[in-house]
Amino acid sequence: MGLFGCSSGSPFLPEQVINNALERAKEPASYYLEAEMRTVEGGKETERILLKEWVSEEGQRRTETQDADGSGKSIAVHDGAKLISYQPETNQAFLIENAELSELNQMSPKHQAEQLLNMIRDTHEITGGGEEKIAGREAYRLNAKAKDKDSLIGDQELWIDKENWMVLKMVSASGDVRSEMVLTKVDLNPAIPAETFVLELPEHVQIVDLEEMNRTTEVTLAEAAENIGAAFLYFPESGGLSISRIELAELAGELKRKEVNFDYQKDGLPSFTMTVFPSPEDSGEDIGRLPGEEAVTVRGQEGTYMEMGDFRSLVWQENGLNYSIVFVDPNLTLEQFTALADSMALYTGE
Repeated sequence: MGLFGCSSGSPFLPEQVINNALERAKEPASYYLEAEMRTVEGGKETERILLKEWVSEEGQRRTETQDADGSGKSIAVHDGAKLISYQPETNQAFLIENAELSELNQMSPKHQAEQLLNMIRDTHEITGGGEEKIAGREAYRLNAKAKDKDSLIGDQELWIDKENWMVLKMVSASGDVRSEMVLTKVDLNPAIPAETFVLELPEHVQIVDLEEMNRTTEVTLAEAAENIGAAFLYFPESGGLSISRIELAELAGELKRKEVNFDYQKDGLPSFTMTVFPSPEDSGEDIGRLPGEEAVTVRGQEGTYMEMGDFRSLVWQENGLNYSIVFVDPNLTLEQFTALADSMALYTGE
């Protein structure tokens, strides 16, 4: 495993570089950056996006993206209380006034890099790749090779700033698809005018409240059956298993469907969640499995199981309905769940 030298003469192991990047990434900071994101499939570039981002010490953020040809422009501003995303070409603006939800919808390259670092630290063999200069800044280069050839996250290359531990460049390769994000300009001490975080919308823009688009309400089992429009399978409350909440989600946009989410507990502790919704009309088409997914059998039906870090999910279709499980209890195994699934009962709403 390679060592990196630093200006003080002290060496760093690749794991230490990643740890420092994650620890320093949590500290609030003001910065301005420009980035370029590319996707190449089969040796041909299929997408190139240009990005500019301003971030204040108070956590305000402005992000502007557009395709390399100038189309597809988008401006998103988070002023600390709400997030507004505006697409000039469609004359639409999307609004989120819930502070927690607006944070989740941030698409910062910095945040994406942090998530990637967290995921690969245990799933990849990480070695040093020397030192290079990116956007005029000295960086450590790391090579991360997936331990599992079917890993959802393929091989990675990372360039991490030697001074502030920000990820300056990352390259991902999976099959014949190569994705690259590189910062082309970085200013860690910018003078950002206050008006940067104010988005003036045109007079006739269509404003869509995302919280209103995808409404959720707590419902009963009978109300769940009524909204799904069909009898569905569920886990009866027995053997310490109980339903802590049933929630109806009414999705708008392209999905435009109703789905019901069940939160299950075992002996009073969160165990798993189950989402049920009518199978889309085109769900019978064979679109293949994603890397990291494996074929499994649930209740005699074909399904797929995915494990990515702490995230584990199971999906299958049965009698015109989709069942999606997210494992919450880390001790609940796939084998235990599939055995439990055989005890599911049909709820008709009567």
